[in-house]
Amino acid sequence: METWNGYYSEAVAYHKTIVGAKRKGRPFGNLVYYNLVGLALEGFLTALISKDGSLPEHSSISSMLRMLKKKYDVPESFTEESRFYNKFMNFCSLEVLETLEPTDEEIDRMIRFVEDVKNWVDQQKTALIETC
Repeated sequence: METWNGYYSEAVAYHKTIVGAKRKGRPFGNLVYYNLVGLALEGFLTALISKDGSLPEHSSISSMLRMLKKKYDVPESFTEESRFYNKFMNFCSLEVLETLEPTDEEIDRMIRFVEDVKNWVDQQKTALIETC
């Protein structure tokens, strides 16, 4: 299996877990959903970056989007949504900060972002296949 396809398949599995759990009445806490959203986003974006043999320069969603903007027409809304996602992050901090827990509505917004990214990556994959 090609590297990009492995990242994509993993991202799809995280996406399915998020969607399935939401459909079953949200059995997980919002921090679990937040982390699943992050894994799905990282997977989809890494898949597209690695499609041409590259690897992400940094693991942050914002950094991967900047990298993709050099080659693709990335929707502007993705920048805003990645910043929204990042506001709940608390790593690499010199201070001990309390981690914010996203509300149900904020998690729903993040899930919509994952779905938008998945659909966009799917469109890019289709365009790449058609040009080959």
